[in-house]
Amino acid sequence: MTWLGLVRKNLLRRPMRTLLTAAGVALGVGLIVALLSIAAGTERTAGDLIHVGRADFGLFQSGVSDATKSLLPVSLEQRIAHDHGVAQTALVFLYVTTVDGKASSLVLGLAPHEFAAQRLTLVDGTRTGALAGDHFGARIGEKLRIGKHTFPVTGIFHSGDRFEDNGVVLPLATVQSLANRPGEVTSIGVIATPGQRPQTVATRLEKKYGITAVVEPGQAVNVDTSSRLIIDVGWVISVLALIVGGVGVTNTMAMSVFERVREIGILRAVGWPGRRIAGLIVSEAIGISLVALALGLGVGVLAAHLFTTQTGLSTLVTPTFTTGVFGWGLAFALGVGVIGAAYPVWRALRLSPIEALRRE
Repeated sequence: MTWLGLVRKNLLRRPMRTLLTAAGVALGVGLIVALLSIAAGTERTAGDLIHVGRADFGLFQSGVSDATKSLLPVSLEQRIAHDHGVAQTALVFLYVTTVDGKASSLVLGLAPHEFAAQRLTLVDGTRTGALAGDHFGARIGEKLRIGKHTFPVTGIFHSGDRFEDNGVVLPLATVQSLANRPGEVTSIGVIATPGQRPQTVATRLEKKYGITAVVEPGQAVNVDTSSRLIIDVGWVISVLALIVGGVGVTNTMAMSVFERVREIGILRAVGWPGRRIAGLIVSEAIGISLVALALGLGVGVLAAHLFTTQTGLSTLVTPTFTTGVFGWGLAFALGVGVIGAAYPVWRALRLSPIEALRRE
């Protein structure tokens, strides 16, 4: 019999126990995959939102729950514009609301004369009213219900930013009125002066005005505390799931060793070294982990999509299943297997062949 055949045979001796153990580990794997994919999607969302208008970087209020909750005074723009490292600025208001029954739709308020609005490529129509992104699905002349007001679509635009192209653009003053936030904006987009490093300019503005500047998408968690919270919670739950899963595998493999004491004794008596016995037990634990991985990946993908859909996040956040997300799922499953096999291996190696053969 081959090594894999022996492992398979041992796992199938108690198929229900093996399946229940794998299911327990699979829940942990699925939870990790779901949380990390949502966290990656949230970070990606924040990274896209900070570069509206293809700015070099965006300025936000510090410590807000997400980028759309940031509020800065309009008057700050003039002071930012006077910095020697700043070439252009643009006021941006990110307003999340219901548009024609679509919950969590993004409405952007842009000043028509600033670069964030000027960089929109007009695909059809004119810039005189509401502009719909070419992925939003609206048509020229169609009326959009935003809050208590109705706006006719006068133009279709393309920006290259997936959130802008899935949203609606209105004049800045109009969106400020809809949000009941006159004199405030969500963000100030900045284009650095040629020859100036955007990061250097951003750091200087941060220190001077006590705000948060986001240059790279990975820095979005500095302003988006909800992303950071999701990531932190994901790691905490991952550690707890690792412990619980390891206990489950330990229990299963310990019972398996207890039931196979005579068999292990025979293998030791016919010349199997301790490392080979250990390898067999570890292989069986990893076998359980691989079954759990296959189940957990499916559970994680389904859970992530259900969570974003049911909570209304799907418009702004799409779970992102990167290689790293699946890699952590694999690492978790294998880690549980190795940790869970540690005690059963120690117990099996302590058995002497003679003692093992004497047991009934």
